[in-house]
Amino acid sequence: MAIELSQADFRILVRVIEHARERMEAVGGSDTDTIRNASGVELLPMLYPRVGTAVARGHAVAMLVSEIRHVEAAVINLESYGGHETVLVEGYALLKRLTALKERARVAETVDGILTLPRPAPHAPCG
Repeated sequence: MAIELSQADFRILVRVIEHARERMEAVGGSDTDTIRNASGVELLPMLYPRVGTAVARGHAVAMLVSEIRHVEAAVINLESYGGHETVLVEGYALLKRLTALKERARVAETVDGILTLPRPAPHAPCG
């Protein structure tokens, strides 16, 4: 099951994850794999091809419901590692939107090897 991540929310997601990675690297004490996992940065290589497809097709980015955990990890660890307050606020607001989007999750499909969401069927007027 996947949700429709807007391009604006994708930009916030990248900002939150990158800031979490930067803070964790600055504080130190963790190996590269731990930082990749705890900052959520491992999600980005999976999403970038989907963004290109979404832009080309003119619709939202497909994000698996199971991938939301990466954003949760990034926000929680960003708070723990002294992240910038503005980015934290954006991160928590994004998590709230992602939680709401889970209610409208749909079955995703693969197009040319890239996860996408089919366009919703248009609603035809009755009568």
